[in-house]
Amino acid sequence: MPETTITIEMLRDEKYVKELVEGMGGPEAIIAGLREYGLIVERMWAERAALTEAHPNQWVAMGKDGVVSIGDSIDAVIEDAAGKGLRGSDLVIEFLDTDPPLLIL
Repeated sequence: MPETTITIEMLRDEKYVKELVEGMGGPEAIIAGLREYGLIVERMWAERAALTEAHPNQWVAMGKDGVVSIGDSIDAVIEDAAGKGLRGSDLVIEFLDTDPPLLIL
């Protein structure tokens, strides 16, 4: 998949932005996609502890129907998910770290 770079100048062009939004299915489709992604994130948070216990220090990809792939590397998980017809925007991918770093914010 070719990489696309969108610049600030491009986003200032109203015609370009309208074409971009319509190319993504329109505002309603974008909002629906964001809501669906949010549900996947919530499911990952809810299942993270159990997944980490079952698959410590592994990578996991979760889609709208649940866990899609578990593997030793992010590349393996992405490749497996792609083989199932899923791409990055369809997935939440995380490392199930049994000893996550402490962050003080």
